[in-house]
Amino acid sequence: MTPWDPKALPKPTRDLARLRADITAYGYCLIEAAFPPDQIEAFRARLAEQAEAERKHGYHRRSLVQDPGGINQWINMLINKGKVFQRVLFHPLITGVLDHVLGRDHVLSEISSHITRPGNSLLPLHIDQWWMPAPAMPDDDYVRAGDISRTNIRMGRLEKAKTPINPPMCANAMCMVSDFTEENGGTRLVPTSHLSGVQPDQNVPHSVPSVAATGAAGTVVIWEGRTWHAAGANISNGDRFGLVSLYGGPQVRTLQNFTLGTKPEVLEGASPELLKLLGFKVWHSYGQTGVMGSEFARPAPELIGELKP
Repeated sequence: MTPWDPKALPKPTRDLARLRADITAYGYCLIEAAFPPDQIEAFRARLAEQAEAERKHGYHRRSLVQDPGGINQWINMLINKGKVFQRVLFHPLITGVLDHVLGRDHVLSEISSHITRPGNSLLPLHIDQWWMPAPAMPDDDYVRAGDISRTNIRMGRLEKAKTPINPPMCANAMCMVSDFTEENGGTRLVPTSHLSGVQPDQNVPHSVPSVAATGAAGTVVIWEGRTWHAAGANISNGDRFGLVSLYGGPQVRTLQNFTLGTKPEVLEGASPELLKLLGFKVWHSYGQTGVMGSEFARPAPELIGELKP
């Protein structure tokens, strides 16, 4: 017995009000035909070319936790790997959902691609904001922020919490560069899990029911940081390309360090909107580099150091 009505689950739509209602109720939503076929083909061509080159030069990322078989590939820091990927960052419907979940001030935490190949196995469920301290009563002990790891998280049942829970602090937008299907491992999501206030156990097969985020290439699935999810098993005979853009509150450390890692040629002439997403905009004094009153952080060569009268 699932805590949701299968007939009422989110379906691909371009209605912003519906998208916001879906992510509020179920923890995720689906944007229909967010990107046209020619744009998707441009994404896929650039990703395939970059993936082949990175594997040739030994840059492809392998993680025994995320990729036990060593067959998948992650292409990181896409901000440096093709201007075409910036088009993902300013889609009005994606931005409209992010504004609803995170507020108008949010930053980019990651832009990368996950290429899931045939033979990929089902991975454990998790949430993206696993690092958030769990709420605690005043007299109870708590996990210190700097001591949090994936081994001391608070796990629990799939049921709506009866006490206060953390708000969403991040949200993930996955652009389907391939068709996402049950067979090729479309991301597994647990509807309403974002309201539980706890994290899922690490059992595989999963201990709770889930649904696959499926859709034609060009669809975008967005889930918020508390939603239980995992990569599905790819039992097809083809690769699955996903283009991931993760966003967080402006006070949250980003997964990818854009202020350090973005290439100078990308920053040259970058719009204020892009600089804001990359974390260069000062937020209530946070992120500044010592120039009081500066709207954007300035690089070290432009800053003063030791002075003498």
